[in-house]
Amino acid sequence: MTNVREKGSALYQMVLLFLSVYVLGAILIESFLVTDEEIKQVLQYVDLLVCIFFLADFIVNFTSAKSKLEYMKWGWLDLISSIPAIDPLRWGRISKVVRIIRYLRAIKSIKVLLNSLHASKFETLSLCVFLVVFLTFTLSSAIILEFERGLGSPIVTAEAALWWAFLNLLNAKSSIDQALSTEGITATIFLNKVGLLLFAYLNSMLVAWLVMQKKSRENSNCDGIGEG
Repeated sequence: MTNVREKGSALYQMVLLFLSVYVLGAILIESFLVTDEEIKQVLQYVDLLVCIFFLADFIVNFTSAKSKLEYMKWGWLDLISSIPAIDPLRWGRISKVVRIIRYLRAIKSIKVLLNSLHASKFETLSLCVFLVVFLTFTLSSAIILEFERGLGSPIVTAEAALWWAFLNLLNAKSSIDQALSTEGITATIFLNKVGLLLFAYLNSMLVAWLVMQKKSRENSNCDGIGEG
C-alpha cells in the first residue's frame, strides 16, 4: 500500500478515527438493531454531518498532496466513502479506519503519544470537549424518540429530536419542546450541563486568545522601544 501522509496531528487523526468507528457502528446499529424509522433518520442526519467533515478532510489532503495521482491511489476510497446515504459506499470508511490506525501505529510508542497529549493541553482539552458534545448530542437525539413514544410528547420526529437536543445544548429553555418521560428529563439535564461545559470552553478560548493578543502587542511595543 502506498504510504500517503495525511494532514493533521496525531490528535486530529484520533478524531477522524473516532468518527470513522462511530459511523461504522451506526451503520451496524441502523441495519440490524433499530427498527424505528425516525431513529434511523436521526442516525442518517448525523451521518450526513460526519460525511461533510470527511469530505472537507479529503479536499484538504488532496489539494495539499505533492502528487495528486499518488494520493488518489487510495484517496478515492475516502472520497467515495464520504458520500452519504449510499450504504455500500459508506462501508468504504473501513479503509479510513485502517489507514488512521496505521498512522497512529507509526508513532514510535504510547509514551510519545502521551507526551504529545501532555505537551498540547489545548488540543487535548479540545478533543475531550468535542467527543463529549458529539456523543451526548447524537445519543440524546436518538434515544429521546424511544423514551417519548406513546406519551403524547411533541418530540416524535427525527427533526424534532435533533432540534430538541440542539436547543438544550444552548440552554434555550423558552423555545424547547419539553420531554415528558423521566429518562427524557434526565437527558435534558445532562444536555444542559454539557452545553454549559461547551460554553465555558468557548469562553476560555476567547479569553486565552485575547490574552495572547495583548501579550503580542506588548512584545511588539517593547521591541519598538528597544530599537528606538
